[in-house]
Amino acid sequence: MSDIVNVRGLVKRYGEKLALDHFDVRIARGEIFGLLAPNGCGKTTAINCMLQLLTYDRGDIELFGEPMTPARYDLKRRIGVVPQQVAVLDELTVRENVDAFCALYVADARKRRCLVDDALDFVGLADHARQRPRRLSGGLLRRLNIACGIAHKPELLFLD
Repeated sequence: MSDIVNVRGLVKRYGEKLALDHFDVRIARGEIFGLLAPNGCGKTTAINCMLQLLTYDRGDIELFGEPMTPARYDLKRRIGVVPQQVAVLDELTVRENVDAFCALYVADARKRRCLVDDALDFVGLADHARQRPRRLSGGLLRRLNIACGIAHKPELLFLD
């Protein structure tokens, strides 16, 4: 079985501060992997480098057995991200939020409707679909954030 994530020798500096010092990680397809470490040690930096949201100084990143670069939208479409901070749009309803994030990956509105329904059901928000995020509790907001990250049924999911 091939690795879904393969990072070798990743180095990231912020000026003089060394954030990642030859970071290596291999994650097999189907594996659930947790990166546990103290606050401020580079976990989010590593994820953002893997997603090509940050440039890095040195190293190699492969996702799905392919080199990951900023322009690899074919690979990015196969990834879901649930950021550390809740990232939703207060002007939209719960359903509209999930649909908006899903639309970044899936153009067909009919297919998206089914995917959004599945995501809302999975996280237990179907009964809250017409509410605005500001009316949700902190736990329900976290669920909405998760629904937004999984609606397009990604092969690889990053939970920061």
